[in-house]
Amino acid sequence: MSPTRLPRVLLAALLLAGGGVVATGATAAPALACPASRTGLGQQAMQADDVFAGSVEERAEQGRTVVYTVRIDRLYKGDLDGTEATVTSPARSRACGLPDLSTGTDYVFFTQGADLETTSTAGTAPATDALVRRVERLLGEGRPATPPEPPEATFTVVGEQPTSFERVAAPGAALVIAGVLGLLLVAGLGRRRA
Repeated sequence: MSPTRLPRVLLAALLLAGGGVVATGATAAPALACPASRTGLGQQAMQADDVFAGSVEERAEQGRTVVYTVRIDRLYKGDLDGTEATVTSPARSRACGLPDLSTGTDYVFFTQGADLETTSTAGTAPATDALVRRVERLLGEGRPATPPEPPEATFTVVGEQPTSFERVAAPGAALVIAGVLGLLLVAGLGRRRA
């Protein structure tokens, strides 16, 4: 090989190696995307801690999490109390998040944990008639969401015993007696002057 041809061969080898790195990088990127769910609705319902139908009322982003305020219509599984829940999801679709749930739209939510997290692989989807029928076949017809009961009022007795009538009436009776005596005194002084 001639000395002038060697740099060209090396340059061609480097370009081919660089192209392989770029090609490898291009094929590795889809591996970072959220994998498609391979679990059926029955398994998703079993894995969920809470399953409920409701409408998204508000959406807020908090860092890498989207927080949805959901008005609950029907509970199929779980022990949620009240008619409102806060559901969380990763903010990026690549992290299996559901960042684009629409406000005012009804969904069936499959959530896990105390923060009611849901993902695109958990089963959460728009509440179509077909999906609701399938959920009811698996989990029963559910129950309507009920508002939390107001706390009961408790009364505390301040004194040991209730105050007797005599103790309540005594100050008033004393004032009446003092008033009558005062009138008699004034009347008596008025007679002496006359």
